[in-house]
Amino acid sequence: MNKRFSLRTVFLASMLLFLSPAFANDIYIQQSGDSLDLDIVQDGQDNVIGTSGTNVGLTGDDMTFSITQTGNSNTIAAVIKGATYTGTWSFTGDSNDVDLLCSSTATGKCDTVTLNITTVGDDNTFDFDIGESADAENSVISFTVTGDNNISNTDIDGKSAALTVD
Repeated sequence: MNKRFSLRTVFLASMLLFLSPAFANDIYIQQSGDSLDLDIVQDGQDNVIGTSGTNVGLTGDDMTFSITQTGNSNTIAAVIKGATYTGTWSFTGDSNDVDLLCSSTATGKCDTVTLNITTVGDDNTFDFDIGESADAENSVISFTVTGDNNISNTDIDGKSAALTVD
């Protein structure tokens, strides 16, 4: 009986070696067309929505693109090319990295952007460039941060763009 028990134990232990406690989700999107409504929800750690080499590229007018990420060490790299964009981005966790470029040279200039960002966590980095060399004059950005050591680098090119940080 001891021999049988030890064989089961060895079998179970070897099976556990091949199982991973959690797998990260990697999402890469290249989309073109007007009136996009895209919602992405990711739970866990090490999730990716685009990278600097293979980003999320959305091209078109009247887009709604919302993201909810819960977990640590998640990454977002998105490029939006269009005149009107609405987004709600929500993050809960530590050591996340977010990079949004709205209006990178071609198609549209992110003239009207409404972006609500909420984050709860520590050591997160947020880099938002809206309008670049265009006039994102009708942009309204609201950024609510709860946590320590968070970094936000926001560049909005617009004459009357509004940025609220809480």
